[in-house]
Amino acid sequence: MQELLELNGVHKRFGKSAVLQNISWSLSRGECVAIIGGNGAGKSTLLHIIAGLAIPSEGSRVELEASLRFGYVPERFPALRFRPSEYLHHMASIQGLDTQEATKRIDAMLNVFQLQDIKMTLCSKGMLQKVNLMQALLRQPDVLVLDEPLSGLDESSQMEMIGILGEMKRQGTAIAMSVHEPLLIASLADRVTQLKRGRMERDGVLAIHNVDARTKLEFADVQPDRLRELEGEPGFLYWISRGNPASMVVRKHSADDILLRILQSGGSIIRLEPWSGETMEQVESPLSQQVEGMRA
Repeated sequence: MQELLELNGVHKRFGKSAVLQNISWSLSRGECVAIIGGNGAGKSTLLHIIAGLAIPSEGSRVELEASLRFGYVPERFPALRFRPSEYLHHMASIQGLDTQEATKRIDAMLNVFQLQDIKMTLCSKGMLQKVNLMQALLRQPDVLVLDEPLSGLDESSQMEMIGILGEMKRQGTAIAMSVHEPLLIASLADRVTQLKRGRMERDGVLAIHNVDARTKLEFADVQPDRLRELEGEPGFLYWISRGNPASMVVRKHSADDILLRILQSGGSIIRLEPWSGETMEQVESPLSQQVEGMRA
């Protein structure tokens, strides 16, 4: 595959705090790389550097083709007082697109995404995420950078988003995405980069391994910020669903402690059961099976 971008020995500091340390990484045309890690691992900062929105404190970011176009999809997208078409025309103007060409592209995307042109304040989370993605596609990016693209979407919206991203990948767009959902990794990722405390722990393709002594917890009524806190609990392995209800897989010996945290967060327990599914690790061998679980 043709490499588009590489990072060489990248460090990023904010004041005295080191957020990324010695990251060397590359991205090729038509490749999708999932970037995983717990809260504070440096995923969003790495995405900002990949997209050219942040400058490394040390090391280099090198674009290997002239005039690469980048699209960036942030995790949080506000419900503005525009209709999607109005917002997208504003974004097209900022990006320097000709009005006629912008209208043609926006009309086509509204049709492809099957999106009603209603006030964004009336849009669902899934509809807003479509607008979020559409603004990044206005100039047909060579590299698409996504921060938690499925966050908060229901199952049907997730599947629709995966289909759209898969088609872009087939057309040659390179994708770098911060992600928790095993389904998205299994469906799209060619490679997984794992960060821990700002360092790259692993970078490779996927293999499936069985892991014993795990428990599936299904629960409801926990706020999204509390869900993120649960990811930091010792023994947390991966999410099956982060909606309401939510379900996660944890190490069996940590289940009681995590159950207590859920109850302290105002949640209610729906089901607790042994889990014999599969988990994901990064290894230097071809991806031969879909992934059902991951360590976020």
